[in-house]
Amino acid sequence: MERRARDWDRLRGETFDVLVVGGGITGVGCVLDAASRGLNAALVEQEDIASGTSSRSSGLIHGGLRYLEQFRFGLVREALAERGRLLRLAPHLVRLAPFLFPVFGTPLHRPFYATGLTLYDMLGASGDGGPHRFVGVEQALELAPALRRERLRGGFLYHDGVEDDARFALAVARTARSIGGVVLTRAETVEVLRKGERVSGVRVRDRLSGDEAAVTAIAVIDATGPWSGEEGPFATGSSVRRSKIRPSRGTHVLVSRSRIPGSTGLTLRLPGRVAFLVPWPSHWLIGTTDRPYEGRPEDIRPTAEEVDEILETVNRRLTLDLTRADLLGAYAGVRPLVAEGSVRGSTVKVSREHRVRVDADGLTRIQGGKYTTYRLMARDAVDAALGAGAPPSATDSLPIAGAAEPDRLARIADNLSRRLESHDVPASAAAGLVARHGAEATDVVDLGQHTDLLRLLAPDSDHLEAEIVWAARHELALSIDDFLVRRTRLGLERPDRAEDLAPRVAEVLGGELGWDVGRQVDELEAYLASAHRQFDVP
Repeated sequence: MERRARDWDRLRGETFDVLVVGGGITGVGCVLDAASRGLNAALVEQEDIASGTSSRSSGLIHGGLRYLEQFRFGLVREALAERGRLLRLAPHLVRLAPFLFPVFGTPLHRPFYATGLTLYDMLGASGDGGPHRFVGVEQALELAPALRRERLRGGFLYHDGVEDDARFALAVARTARSIGGVVLTRAETVEVLRKGERVSGVRVRDRLSGDEAAVTAIAVIDATGPWSGEEGPFATGSSVRRSKIRPSRGTHVLVSRSRIPGSTGLTLRLPGRVAFLVPWPSHWLIGTTDRPYEGRPEDIRPTAEEVDEILETVNRRLTLDLTRADLLGAYAGVRPLVAEGSVRGSTVKVSREHRVRVDADGLTRIQGGKYTTYRLMARDAVDAALGAGAPPSATDSLPIAGAAEPDRLARIADNLSRRLESHDVPASAAAGLVARHGAEATDVVDLGQHTDLLRLLAPDSDHLEAEIVWAARHELALSIDDFLVRRTRLGLERPDRAEDLAPRVAEVLGGELGWDVGRQVDELEAYLASAHRQFDVP
């Protein structure tokens, strides 16, 4: 909280070169990009880092195989180049995973999909995971035993990137802070400030204390994603929203890893839809739907119809007959897709490419895009905001917080496994710590020893109680929701929304944030109500 108080003082007392509004992946990318240029940069976010769309994705860092059918070769090449860069800059958070693309139907389907995957390799996919290869029916069933044998022709094995989207966005924000940027959450923009006809900053309200601050800046970037152009200080009117932003809703479900046997991820193709089964240690992340959305971004919830669509897609290709009883949870997010003119009908064909617009009053808006290319989006937005003569971006070679060479990360995990065992913590917890914190996992364990919190949060979890304190002191966590939903994904992965763990989180986090017992109870009740509303299966 001391760092937060200092950041408020900086917001009040300094004029920034770049001020970013919105703490999703695009916004944190912008503040990091500006700071990497040696500029005085700040970001304000009304909720938590990645509390909206950026913690509700498919968790993929990929080129986008399906964009090849739309002949978006440039987008795929660009995204695959960024995938390779992120594997180098954040190897603890982005990893390659094998995916099986099973082929069903007539013999003609194999050469059709082979052509697409060959093109995917040529555009850059083979540079990281090697070229794709075809496997026959029996080997496909060894990799994914639940595949339906009827009309199965084999499958293509390829690689794509997998990430924890919320932790990645957080790490980008923390990297910006480490080189001088200001990142403040629970800081709501309530008014746009102008000097003459030009935007000169924003007025921000602290949602914790109610205090307000006028934050001045040479350039202001609206990175509010699906909130851009809606009600509020950056409202542009419904005509602009219809012509520039085409919101698309996407729903995902979580299934226990043990429920679906298999050693690879799966890419399932049906007419008009694609479903990914993304592997995580304890669960499968399955999605996504892609439908137009007309509501407010903060009101989005999974619908029964969307869950049925996902289950029907999976059950048509697998023999498992999944039902709602198999689902651990569900979530939905809004993609702020860019449309050229008024677009009607399906959002599947709306471009994932981004657009940067500088309004007549100098406000810069960044819209559209995809998670994988966030760095390019941020670079383009800051270039546009500053105009000619801007210092060059340095994010193409800037490691993300916690990054280290894979060999070093392996050594850290090995060392930590021995340290944890000496404190009666299972050695297996070390791998999860390194996957979440990278090279900083050692610091988390040191903190656990110092605070006497070097113990598991739950017997069936690899999370340490020390991570609660670490989240409060170093990761901007200000609520139970911040910790259980985004610093960890326990609130999504556990069917009870981690209700059994939440009281201990409230106690430890409350000790760091100065909550008395009554406040802990209130925070606990608020978290449970919110988590069940957002993530329970409809």
